[in-house]
Amino acid sequence: MHRPITAPLIITGLFGFAELLWCVALSAHPDPFSPGSALLVVTGIVAYTAIATVGILLVRASWARWLALGTTVVTLVVGSLGDPYDAVSIAATVGSLIAVGGLVGPWLRIWLRQRPGAGAGPITVALPLAALAGLPLAGISTPNALSAPALAVAFAGPILGWAYARALRWGLWGLRVVLPTLAIVAAAVAGGWGTAWLLAYAAGVAAIAWMPGARDAQIPVQAPLPPPRVAPRSEGEG
Repeated sequence: MHRPITAPLIITGLFGFAELLWCVALSAHPDPFSPGSALLVVTGIVAYTAIATVGILLVRASWARWLALGTTVVTLVVGSLGDPYDAVSIAATVGSLIAVGGLVGPWLRIWLRQRPGAGAGPITVALPLAALAGLPLAGISTPNALSAPALAVAFAGPILGWAYARALRWGLWGLRVVLPTLAIVAAAVAGGWGTAWLLAYAAGVAAIAWMPGARDAQIPVQAPLPPPRVAPRSEGEG
């Protein structure tokens, strides 16, 4: 069945443009974040925006819709902390609200696949996306100045998430042990809400990584064997 792509293009275009405006606003006026923390937040926004856009337009996956919606809501909250609230921030807010309406509306229902594709299960998709959250979370949890443990989380999260997605065994064990440990250390020196966010991040990543489905990415997908051929019987047989 032919699926029109006009609505997905418009919705993802609005979503991407709004996120771009937020990146510009946070780069121009990073307050209340330090320049280094704002850079991590902006990099995380760009990464999630790119993944969600590709997931909607090319993969046509339902999870990409919710990823785009979550990214929009989080950037709305983070952007509202900025001061001053200038024209770029106002335009980004309006664009984000319109994008939210498009993402929760019925216009993507025909385009997106209603059943998950073969191969990757929900855990194998959620785990690398959760690991990537360490990048912007490190900036959000340490707004005044980046600490060394927070910076380690910012780098380790994407690297281990990539390794896991590539079915490298050390990626899974890094997500099970190394990344939660780094997040706990970063939480110990963050203070305030940053401590709570980093502890929640450590618990969430560890919980997903230790689920039985997390090992599915380590198992190679084998093509089904062809059915056996039956030799034709001659007329004299039987």
